Amino acid sequence: MSITPQNWPRLLRSTPLRLAFLLIILFTIINLLTVSGAYITLKNRTENDIRENITAELSGFDVAATAGALRTLVDAKARATDPAARVYLFVGDDGRTAGNALAMRENNRVILKELNEELPLSEAGYLQETRRLSSGVLVVAESLEPVVALRRTFVTILALTFLPSALTSVALGLWIARRSARRVARIEATLSQIATGDLTARYSEQTNRRDDLSRIGEGVNRMAEKQEAAVTALRQVSADIAHDLRTPLQRIAVLLSDLSGQLEDGTEQAKIADRATDEANRAVSVFQSLLQIAQIEGGAPTADFQNIDLVTIAREMIDLYEPSADDAGIALGHALPDGPVFVHGDRTMVSQALANILENALRHGKSGKVIHVSVDESEAGARLVVSDNGPGIPAEERDKVLQRLYRLEQSRTTPGNGLGLSLVAAIAQLHDADLTLADNNPGLRVSLTFPKVA
Repeated sequence: MSITPQNWPRLLRSTPLRLAFLLIILFTIINLLTVSGAYITLKNRTENDIRENITAELSGFDVAATAGALRTLVDAKARATDPAARVYLFVGDDGRTAGNALAMRENNRVILKELNEELPLSEAGYLQETRRLSSGVLVVAESLEPVVALRRTFVTILALTFLPSALTSVALGLWIARRSARRVARIEATLSQIATGDLTARYSEQTNRRDDLSRIGEGVNRMAEKQEAAVTALRQVSADIAHDLRTPLQRIAVLLSDLSGQLEDGTEQAKIADRATDEANRAVSVFQSLLQIAQIEGGAPTADFQNIDLVTIAREMIDLYEPSADDAGIALGHALPDGPVFVHGDRTMVSQALANILENALRHGKSGKVIHVSVDESEAGARLVVSDNGPGIPAEERDKVLQRLYRLEQSRTTPGNGLGLSLVAAIAQLHDADLTLADNNPGLRVSLTFPKVA
């Protein structure tokens, strides 16, 4: 798996890289605490040394000396000292000053100023001490440049220890993530093949490692084997049922139809035969619907899916059901685009889903009602909508009607077997389509939103 803009998000979300970032954060915190502790200790020690130097310098001045003597001594020290390193300043009671800097008072604090541009002060600031003598005020200040230099040294140390460790951790995390991503991609490909109906797909480990991913791969293979066996058994059972039950049911329906044709119309025997024929046909319909749902949910293959036009399917279904709608006094309208709207799927199944939705709307509609079919396309995908202004379905019942054989209380007197919308839900799930039942105020609005075709 190469590093490309497309798979960067996956690599960044991978567990090895996340662990690498976590280790970097932990290392950074520990490193910061350690370096900060050392820096604070050395900083305090350096500042104490500066204070001791200032105290030693102050002790060299005679407290009882005259103002002139102090100015002479301060001038001598000042000429020999760079003010950027140390400042000597004496302000006599007569207002005359001596030293290598100027001073002004601000809020009971002595603020040092440059004596001239040729003798700049330290940008690092100063630690200073002011002492009152017999003939004036003496200020001795020492630059904090050693503290600033110490800070720069620790920042450099921190950078030199953190950056290589961080880069090494990220590089190692990427390397591990890439190796893991290749194996994860193979597992995903195997699962995708199984999901599309290829139950013979198996994950093949290319190394002899016995880690989490290899165990997951083995689990996928066991799942596929069991699913393949279950589907094979289901198909065998379905074939047996089709042979042993469906054919006799169909024969019963045919025999009852023949019997009904031989009886005189209007007689009680003919009416009973007609009802028996209807019930037999209903039993055959229920069996076929259940079998179709089981086949779809049992892993109907999607490898043969192709791009199909929803608009064409909608027009064909409208043409097919328009006569039935006219006979029932129901208006069947539509709003279809002029061009095609493609989805990826099975044409027969999608047609069956739309047919079931239309039959459901016609079955529960009454004369004068309206059914409307529309197809549109957006960024979310292609959408097929069937709406009516019939009795609708209560919000608390909408999930239940998608279950097999579930029927609303008010629908028990109408034809049907409670499998129409269940089959629609199974077809929608197979096509990764979103099936929603909503209120049409009044009536029901059924929407099938298919994924956008790449």
